Amino acid sequence: MSFYAPPTDPDTNLDQDPNYIVPVIASFSTKGGVQPLYFQYADQVIRIHSVHFCEKMTRMIRYECTAALDGHLTEINLTFFPYDNRWIMKPR
Repeated sequence: MSFYAPPTDPDTNLDQDPNYIVPVIASFSTKGGVQPLYFQYADQVIRIHSVHFCEKMTRMIRYECTAALDGHLTEINLTFFPYDNRWIMKPR
């Protein structure tokens, strides 16, 4: 399964540690809702086990999730920027 990776703008500082731009497979509802399902990190496809919190802001949506990363359930933050279709992953 391949992922779409939109072109990155070299002038942004979003791809600096500890934030990572990641490709995400998400479900989109007809009412405008977005639910992340999988993301790719370090050549691994990682399934989101659960979303604990979702915060909608003016230009982004932040998700607090649990995912299996390196064989352990890990809390992560995923942030979606709908205007440029970018997802940022930050381990917590």
